[in-house]
Amino acid sequence: MTRRFPGTGGGGGSSSGVTIGEFNMVRLFNNAGTVTWTKPPNLGGDRIKVYVWGAGGAGCDQTTPIGNGGGGGGLAIKYIDVSLLGATETLTIGAGSNNLNGVGGTSSFGSHCSATGGNSGANNATNQGDTGYGIGGIGVGGDINRRGGSGGAGYNGASTNAGGGGGGSAPAPSGLVNGYPGGRAQSTRSGGGGGGIGGAGGRSLSYGSAGGGGSMSAGVGATSYIYGGNNGGAGWLGPGGLGNNSIYTYVTYGGGSSTNAEEGQGGAIIEPNMILFGGGGGGGSVSYTFSSYNIGSNAGDGGPGGGGGGCGIYETTACYRKAGSGGILGGGGGGSHYIYAGDGGNAGGGGGTGYGGGYYGQGGAGLIIIQYKVV
Repeated sequence: MTRRFPGTGGGGGSSSGVTIGEFNMVRLFNNAGTVTWTKPPNLGGDRIKVYVWGAGGAGCDQTTPIGNGGGGGGLAIKYIDVSLLGATETLTIGAGSNNLNGVGGTSSFGSHCSATGGNSGANNATNQGDTGYGIGGIGVGGDINRRGGSGGAGYNGASTNAGGGGGGSAPAPSGLVNGYPGGRAQSTRSGGGGGGIGGAGGRSLSYGSAGGGGSMSAGVGATSYIYGGNNGGAGWLGPGGLGNNSIYTYVTYGGGSSTNAEEGQGGAIIEPNMILFGGGGGGGSVSYTFSSYNIGSNAGDGGPGGGGGGCGIYETTACYRKAGSGGILGGGGGGSHYIYAGDGGNAGGGGGTGYGGGYYGQGGAGLIIIQYKVV
């Protein structure tokens, strides 16, 4: 089977086709819950390969620690001998956390291997031997076990002066490294980028917004720049999204204008012998509210494997825009005060928001992929 996703979504399914390599079938499960995988009667070869990602943690809001992003789910990769498989195997896909004190659900492939979910931004409980607010989950029982990226720290300012960190990414399917962290909000009214599987989310400075990490490189960090957001990191199959650009003028001259932040480009390739999430990170956005008008845009979402862009604001007046959500495995972007943070993609952590009850991003559901051969 071959699945190619031009955007951030995904789904389950199977089919056969001509392939080169050990396997000729692939299944993907990306909706939270429990499903039964039946061992095919014509299963061939000596082994199957499974990838199990835990769910992402939610971000944090004005609750201490202010604006911390949620952690990405862990990853377990395992070859399983066909003689060890039952006639059926129970697959559990963990639910993403929607609580700032919670933790993403654990995903598992039968009793063979599992991966814990990431901690939410206000949860510093121990997660399989490691402790910290917004720390990532980790694989358990796999041939390869990796930890998800941690959520970026927020900026602890007053109610109109705070910033939110980006959510951490889950590990890439190669299993070569752990997931990357979300970008930190380092100063006033700024938003860090969500982590991508190829690099961390960008860090943000005063009033700025950073780009989300891409599947190939980190998101661009923000300077103290009030006229627009920064770009997302590059993807293997497409560029990162551009940040927005704004022009401010007096109301009598039209009140200014703004371009929209762009989504990360590139898709995903899911084949029996190849898995590649190749999207770029989302572009960041800065908004400006003055008197009777507001200019700016929502931040850009990440492509597959990319994190969402952060969203900052100049001036203290709330404008209620939204940071970008992560693509599959990517973390959500962080938002400044009264900005909605971005949600994590599958297994990605939710972004944090500087202020505003309930404006934090939610963690993404876990993910399981199975590669095998039928004859």
